[in-house]
Amino acid sequence: MEDMTRLELLTLLLSIKALLDSDNVDKAKDLIDEVIAEAKRKGSDQ
Repeated sequence: MEDMTRLELLTLLLSIKALLDSDNVDKAKDLIDEVIAEAKRKGSDQ
């Protein structure tokens, strides 16, 4: 599995924070769910 770079992680967290700050909680949850699903897929690729 390819690890995220610090910049990618920071970008992701800032995106989620911006969604939460603008009351787009459902969009933030969707983004988190996508990241979790991708991490699970990558983890099972090994």
